[in-house]
Amino acid sequence: MSQSANRFVDVEDRARERIDSNVPQPSQDQPNFSDGSEPLFNMYVERAEKEDKELADRWQKDADGILIFTGLFSAAVAVFAAVSIQDLRPNPQDTSAFYLGNIYQLLADPNISRASILATPAQPPPFSPPTYAIWVNSLWFLSLAISLTSALLATLLQQWARRYIAVTHLPRYNPHKRARVRAFFVNGLERLHLPRAVETLPTLLHLSLFLFFSGLLIFLFNINHTAFSLVAWWIGLSGGVYGCITLMPIFCHDSPYYAPLSSTAWFLYNGISYGVLRILKPLLLYFKSSSPIHHHFWRLYITYRHRALWGIVKTAQETAWKSSGKIDGNILKWIFDSLDEDRELETFCEGIPGFCNSKVVNEPREVFAKLETTSLHAVFRGFLGRTCSSSLLSEGDKERRIGLCMQAVDALDLQFPCLRVFSTYLDEQDMDEAFRFVQMGHSLRSRCRNSDHDTSFPAQSMVAGIVASVPERDDRWKALVKAHLGISDDVLKDYLAHGDSVLLANLIYFIRQLFRYCDKNLGGYIPFPDRIVKMISKFEIRNTLPGLKHDFCALWNDITREAHENQSFIISDRILRPIRHHYITLHQGTTSSPTAFDADTVDYDVLRQPSSYPLCHVPGHHSHGPTGHPTVTSPSSHHLDPILSGSSRTASDVFSLTPDHSPIHLGEHSSLRDDHSPPASVGNDYFATTSPDLATTIATEAHTDTPTFSPIANPESDS
Repeated sequence: MSQSANRFVDVEDRARERIDSNVPQPSQDQPNFSDGSEPLFNMYVERAEKEDKELADRWQKDADGILIFTGLFSAAVAVFAAVSIQDLRPNPQDTSAFYLGNIYQLLADPNISRASILATPAQPPPFSPPTYAIWVNSLWFLSLAISLTSALLATLLQQWARRYIAVTHLPRYNPHKRARVRAFFVNGLERLHLPRAVETLPTLLHLSLFLFFSGLLIFLFNINHTAFSLVAWWIGLSGGVYGCITLMPIFCHDSPYYAPLSSTAWFLYNGISYGVLRILKPLLLYFKSSSPIHHHFWRLYITYRHRALWGIVKTAQETAWKSSGKIDGNILKWIFDSLDEDRELETFCEGIPGFCNSKVVNEPREVFAKLETTSLHAVFRGFLGRTCSSSLLSEGDKERRIGLCMQAVDALDLQFPCLRVFSTYLDEQDMDEAFRFVQMGHSLRSRCRNSDHDTSFPAQSMVAGIVASVPERDDRWKALVKAHLGISDDVLKDYLAHGDSVLLANLIYFIRQLFRYCDKNLGGYIPFPDRIVKMISKFEIRNTLPGLKHDFCALWNDITREAHENQSFIISDRILRPIRHHYITLHQGTTSSPTAFDADTVDYDVLRQPSSYPLCHVPGHHSHGPTGHPTVTSPSSHHLDPILSGSSRTASDVFSLTPDHSPIHLGEHSSLRDDHSPPASVGNDYFATTSPDLATTIATEAHTDTPTFSPIANPESDS
């Protein structure tokens, strides 16, 4: 018999092997794309596997939490039930006490009559448990049963999750088979409402806890009123908090608090409200469609209808999408507060321009108002400071970071206060390092043309510092110089061929803007001129073009006369004091050399006095008017530019700004001078070369291919 059975098993195994060998087995390493539809099936499988794993992991964690709670809670309920169950059955001690009581009566009174003895009951009364004991035990044992049932269902839930993953994730099969199996079981999962069954488990636990508390109150009420009062007070408080947690998602859509009955309460509240409004809908016929009552009714009607259909989660999402401005501000604030590393700050700055130009963000600059301005400035300050002072970053990385920071400032349209970052919070070494990058200067060019002086002047100051500080004079630097000074290629080449003429032109341009700004802000804050003037004054003035030296002396006279007439300590301290060394260099051995100070003077009281600064009266230091006398001008009340007319205009007039604050060409160009004029040389003899007439300069520039700016014709001079 055993031999026949063995032969039958061998035959069955060989047949199964032949069947299996005829079935093609796909590779387990990668799917077999033998059909054109399998790429899409594979996409479905990949996304479905990720979603299923997250779902199963969530179920596993829920089940673990339920098992832990039910284990502790069931043990506590069992202890109480073991004590209370004694009240449901007869106590043998009560029977013994009954008979002992009868015996005591007989022994205590020997004269008792026979009739009295016969009247005494011979059997104890039938046992009847007290009503409170019945209720207490019923509630506690029911609570214990529900708790254990929850534990059983939690264990089953873990098994269901493992089985669902096992039957739907079959790596040995082709994608289309795996997709179909997964879709088949997902259909059963949704049709049999397994997610709702999972959500029921916490509800059962809460129900068992409520039953236990109810039995505990009844038990204590019949034991001791003081203990009952204390426990009842605590349970009432906890019940109120639980009720608030349950109802909070109805009125506060962003509430993190949620209870198992919250969904039920949500649908009851919104469904009943929608039903009542639907019943009252015919009453709208008595109101005009433009009346506030009509609009308010329809708003409530649509709101409650959508809430009843959407549920808690969908309604919360819609609320978040509608209030995107406030939400986006909170998002930025959270990101901003979590920035710890410079790499993260770099990414943050890089994303600001795109965020400000986004089509999905409403009023992005108002969104950034969520961030405190001082905090934003502090971040830019620290980022720039660490970037400039770092010895680990390459020059390219530093320039990229500074460029990103400036692009972020431009995108946010941060005005003058943010530009104080460079002067107030960066030390001199870091500031020099930051101004070595041309990209920052190009980023600031848009601000230089701003009509607001509080925005344009700090930007012009920084560009002037960059022009003077960049070590490599490449094409980008030349483009910045031409844009900043408003000069052509030929003029720039002429400047570069004559020593530090570019730096002197840059200094003259900046001093004129500083002169204008000081006049408009007397007594107010003037941003970082000392650092900028010190930075852009580091050059040798002797080797510059004679015409630019003329411009410097003319500008010195304009500023000095203004300081003398108005006794302006601001002008003498902020403008004349920082550039006095150039004036001393040009006027050594002349009658216009200063007598109150020299190059080594450090007495601040002397240097800030307007009377300490002399005018330049050297005849060869100025362009001459028709009378042959030096033309000394003073700033106008409107533009702070020299009031000149006809041939008396000096080269310094070309620094006047057009209404859009575009710079004018500098006065003397080598291409516009007399070809027979001698080159600039070191010493006093260079002043023999005078600037050409400005009208000739403008006429010549009008025929050049390079676009130029025309100086402003002063109305007074025209008249």
